[in-house]
Amino acid sequence: MNKQSKDGNISWTDYTWNPIKGLCPVGCWYCYARAMYKRFKMNPEIRPDKIYYPDMIAMPYCPEKPVRIFVCSTFEIFHPSVKKEWRDWIFNVIKYNSTCIFQILTKMPENIDRPMPDNVWLGVSVESRRGCSGRISFLGGAKAKVKFISIEPLLEYRVPILGRIEIPNWIDWVIIGRLTGRGKKHNPPSRWIFSIVRDCKQVGAAIFL
Repeated sequence: MNKQSKDGNISWTDYTWNPIKGLCPVGCWYCYARAMYKRFKMNPEIRPDKIYYPDMIAMPYCPEKPVRIFVCSTFEIFHPSVKKEWRDWIFNVIKYNSTCIFQILTKMPENIDRPMPDNVWLGVSVESRRGCSGRISFLGGAKAKVKFISIEPLLEYRVPILGRIEIPNWIDWVIIGRLTGRGKKHNPPSRWIFSIVRDCKQVGAAIFL
């Protein structure tokens, strides 16, 4: 696990845990992990982390107080390349460590194959208006105690015909962020952010900027 600082890349969590290794097939053009694999010539083979799999059940280095743990920050946990037995193991670890909050963020909510344990916050990535309504709809049908949307990076807010990104009234939490990284900068217009914040307040969703 990697501890995250308040000024770190993922400041909305306390730790990241990446039980699946390898190059994520989703291949978002802005993905920092993809650039990292290329730069350091890391092994692209998709596999469970052999340091922990299959024997680990108690989270290592986890403090006694409850913490937030972002699962698979560099990989799509619901991608077909992740075998069911690997995912079963991950969720067994999550259930065993019931005092911790596990944050799962996906771009493939249509592949969610189980109800989430009570200590899971389940979210979808919505970087633009195009295609986002499908992800949000699948999230609405998933079984999870806490549901959130990550609009990070915010690349597109409103398009003709489709309209703007809308926040449903069942969403608990919304993350809003800009594109950062090596040579990848994009600051969304303030009016986009103000509009999303206004919508969040109307439905009672917490906001992380």
